[in-house]
Amino acid sequence: MTKKLSFLPIFLAFFVSSLSAINLSVNEDSVKAYREAVVCYENQKYGQALKLCKDAILYRKQLSENHKKILETSISPRRVQRAGKTISAILSVLEERNEKEAIGIIKYYYSRKGEVFFENSIDNLLAYIDEIKDFPEAQSLIGDIYLLEGEYKFAENYYLQAIENAKVLDIPNQKYEILTKLARISFLQNDLNQMEIRLLSILTEDKTFTDKALYSAMMNTVSSNRPDSMEKFFQLYRSDSYYALEAYNKLFEYYYTIGNTEKSLQFALLSVLTNFSRMDDVATSRNIEYSYTNLQSLFFEVSLYPDVLEWCNKNDVWKNFNNFCTVLLNAGYNSFAKELLRVLSEYTPEPYWQKHAVIELGKLGYE
Repeated sequence: MTKKLSFLPIFLAFFVSSLSAINLSVNEDSVKAYREAVVCYENQKYGQALKLCKDAILYRKQLSENHKKILETSISPRRVQRAGKTISAILSVLEERNEKEAIGIIKYYYSRKGEVFFENSIDNLLAYIDEIKDFPEAQSLIGDIYLLEGEYKFAENYYLQAIENAKVLDIPNQKYEILTKLARISFLQNDLNQMEIRLLSILTEDKTFTDKALYSAMMNTVSSNRPDSMEKFFQLYRSDSYYALEAYNKLFEYYYTIGNTEKSLQFALLSVLTNFSRMDDVATSRNIEYSYTNLQSLFFEVSLYPDVLEWCNKNDVWKNFNNFCTVLLNAGYNSFAKELLRVLSEYTPEPYWQKHAVIELGKLGYE
């Protein structure tokens, strides 16, 4: 099997010229229609965007059905059947039979997903072609249009369809954005229980959230009531669950509003840790001389990059740090909160939240 796989890229190279005779480029009608729909949506031409999305869904289904039919017809003759189920062996026979269209289709899907994805199996390739008859990106955009128009039920239906077909999203993490939009619909309909469920569903694969031992260790650091607990926390822990940030923030707000201190603290902590980790990663990537020493040095470093500050403001990073302090104080972890407020009051790059930290620190009787 290994030898066949290594042979395949060389073998396929001989058939690139055959693709010009077949309409299999990445700019097929479904993608073109979807891209035009996105432009119309951004220009507030929602009726036109809706029509183009529905066209894109139709074209994608037609493309999938057509490709599957061509391949199944090409591999049905006995001679091809005798080659077995491996794509490399089937391609060899198809080349001898001059089946340019079938070869072009296989090459097309290899260019989209890579050879390894299909494990050299024609059955896997056919199954994938069948799966992509759905167009979750277009379904999600239709949901966006209906959401803007206040048609929550229609928006919800299209978002749910997109989630059902999420395995063929070109950007897998987009499913978390769709789940967040579903949670927003629940909020707008005042169904807070459903909102909570949908936000928590975003975190089912989040290792930072699901690792209970890690969270227990973090809380031991937070609650140690030592003067160095704050800096020890940021020295010890990291989180790369950037896609979960919005869910963390929404869950914090929800639990804080209903007075659940334990859970509001959990999500404030996860939000701050993930924001902190993101800033630290960016600072490390941009300055080879930088390495984390303390929180104030990190805040100074990120203040040098306007785009990072823009990201921080857009994602309410400084607000989240201050919220974390508030819920820490509510939970009785004053030592950690005080030290964090000291840093925020002196080094927060955003004036409003710096002043906010100064005020909160003053309430505790500290200058």
